[in-house]
Parts: sequence; structure tokens; C-alpha cells
Amino acid sequence: MLLLLMPAGLIAQSDTTATATRAERHAFFAGAGYGSNMVYLGSTISQNQPYLYGAATYSLFEKLYLTGGAFNLPNLSRSDPAFYSASISFSQDIFKWLDMSAGLYRYMVKPELTDTLFGSFNYADVTLGIDWKILYTEVTCGAFVMKEPPAYLQVKNSRYFETPAFLRKKATVSFQPYVNLLFGTLGTTQIFEGTEIITTTNTYSTPVTITSGGGSGTGSGPGSSQGQGQGPGNSSTPGTTTTTTTTVTETITTEIPTYNTVYSEKFSMLEVELGLPVAFNLSNMSLEAEVSYLHTLFNDPAWPSPSGFIFSFSAIMKLF
Repeated sequence: MLLLLMPAGLIAQSDTTATATRAERHAFFAGAGYGSNMVYLGSTISQNQPYLYGAATYSLFEKLYLTGGAFNLPNLSRSDPAFYSASISFSQDIFKWLDMSAGLYRYMVKPELTDTLFGSFNYADVTLGIDWKILYTEVTCGAFVMKEPPAYLQVKNSRYFETPAFLRKKATVSFQPYVNLLFGTLGTTQIFEGTEIITTTNTYSTPVTITSGGGSGTGSGPGSSQGQGQGPGNSSTPGTTTTTTTTVTETITTEIPTYNTVYSEKFSMLEVELGLPVAFNLSNMSLEAEVSYLHTLFNDPAWPSPSGFIFSFSAIMKLF
């Protein structure tokens, strides 16, 4: 957004093909615009929705810039901004062919929209610009401000063109086609599926009681001396009781699915962006339209890829 608010016709360009102008002590810019999708650093901040924005920038000696912006997402049916941004940036020419800049940025989302959009975050970057006469290269190193800050690297190559002045030498049309490469740490989670055989052995002990031997019977014997008689007789022998234990072993084999998760990180290219901004510049106003194509080199189901065409339009006016 900071670059967007620095239109070609209003301030000097780092590219030596642009017309240099004297640096002004103070300058204040106000702008508004529309975009089909707000994609930055490999993610869609607007969640693949179109957005409207208004922003303002204060410039001191064209070196120190303070910028604030508010963004509205019409698809959320909200009349107030969904999130805001603020930044402070400093730029300096080191040589005629080399310049540098550094910035600190913050995005603030409304608390009730953090689950829908994103959580507020901060990041900082440092950029070196190299003018190769026929090509202008920007190398940006940045990191998010957190306990374990993930870092990123951007390499942007562009070429600035500007038509001769017309409309009584008060207007120009500028083009700045570019190719932007984004590098960062890509985390990959792999889940390996397999099976595991579990063998369980159970031993059961059952007591068994066995009784053996013993018995009973009747008999007859002589009576009195004067005659014969018969009477009962009884005979009994107790048995023997033995208790033993029977052991039974049971083996159960079970096959269950297993999942092994392996997480790895590698620094690689994350996306390629091709863009063509076209601006109509007056002495104190610029109208710019841009079409870009974004090709993402990673695929994460939990974080849908924002690949595709992006359109934007902006109007910036220099108030003083």
C-alpha cells in the first residue's frame, strides 16, 4: 500500500529512467481504491474477497513516510472497516544506482472478525534497490514480529516507462511491469498410514475337584442259641477327595491401523507474481489500474491457494 501511494508523477522514482524531481520537505497524500483480492506474502488477507480502501501518507523530505489505511469488505455486508493498517518507513539513496529502505508495519483486524479473517500482526523489512539501467531490482528481507519470527525474501524486477508529457505538458502515462518472486519457509506435514499387529495372551486357571473310593452294605449273622435269627448289619468306608487346577492359555491376534506424522521445514520459492500497473499522472493526482497474475507454488488444504488474476484500481491526490 505504501508503494501504491507513491505515484510516478508525484515523487521521484528510484529507477533512473524516471524524471527526477527536487525533494520536498513536507507532502501529504490521500487515496482510495478497489481490489478484487488482497494478497500479500503468500496469503489472502481479504479471504479471496474484493475490498475497498482509503489511506493517507505523510512524507518528510521524501525519506520518512507515515501511512495509515482502512479496509472495507463489501461481501461481509459491513459499512465500517473490517481492518486497518499503519506503517512507518524510511528510504535513502546510497549511490546513484543503489538505494535502501526499511519499514515497520501493523495490520489490525476488528476483534469480532478474527475468526473470519486473521489475527492482528506486525512485520518489518529491509529493502535494497539496484538500478541496472535497463532493469530495477528490489531485494527485500523481512520477518514477522513474534517470539519465533518466520522470515521471508522477495526479489522484484521491474522496468519503469513514462510517456512524454502531454495536455500542455501537465500529464504523463507511466507503466512499470514487474516480476516478483517470494521465498520463505514452507512447513510440510506428512501422515504415513500403516498397520500394527498386537498379540495378546490370556491364561485362565480353573479348579477341578475329584472324589474316589468309599462305600456302604448290609449283612446277616447268627441269632440266639435257641433258634436262628436275622438282623441288619452295616458297613461304611469314606471316599478320597482331590482338587486339581486346569490351566487354559488363549492367544488373540489383532491388527490395528497406525498413523505416523512427520513435520519438516524447508526454505523455498512460495509464489511468482507478474504485474502491469498503468498510471495516468497529473501534477497533483494519479489514477492507477493494475492487473497481476499470481501463481502459488504450494498447496495446503487448510490454507487455500490464492492463485489467479487480481485487479485493482486506485486514485491518489497530493493535498500539499
